[in-house]
Amino acid sequence: MPTHEPDCSCGRGPSVVQGKWYGVRSYLHLFYEDCTRASPDWDGDGSSPHGAWAPLIWKVSLSTGTLFLLVGAAALAAGSLVPPKLEGIGEEEFMVLDVQAVWYNHALGTCRLVGMALCAAAGALGAV
Repeated sequence: MPTHEPDCSCGRGPSVVQGKWYGVRSYLHLFYEDCTRASPDWDGDGSSPHGAWAPLIWKVSLSTGTLFLLVGAAALAAGSLVPPKLEGIGEEEFMVLDVQAVWYNHALGTCRLVGMALCAAAGALGAV
């Protein structure tokens, strides 16, 4: 009848040769190399199923959040710091509406709105 070795034994590992120990570092490596692979999620080839994607997702969300924050701050600053143009020119009885000034002021408002939305999205990605 074949005997089954326990997953976490002190006689296995790269640090133990013929029952000889080589210090505390060897003991810690023996524990972490042998006992962590005993988990049910481990697939046997040295990588966990979530191990490859977790750093990638973290880096992508952080870089995307930083990009959103920079672009959002620039759009918010442009929409807030650039002065609006006067839309109406003239006296009370004779008023001329400047259509280009209306479009310009609308674009400044859109810049403020997009800047706030991008900063909020950057905050959400930073929280993730």
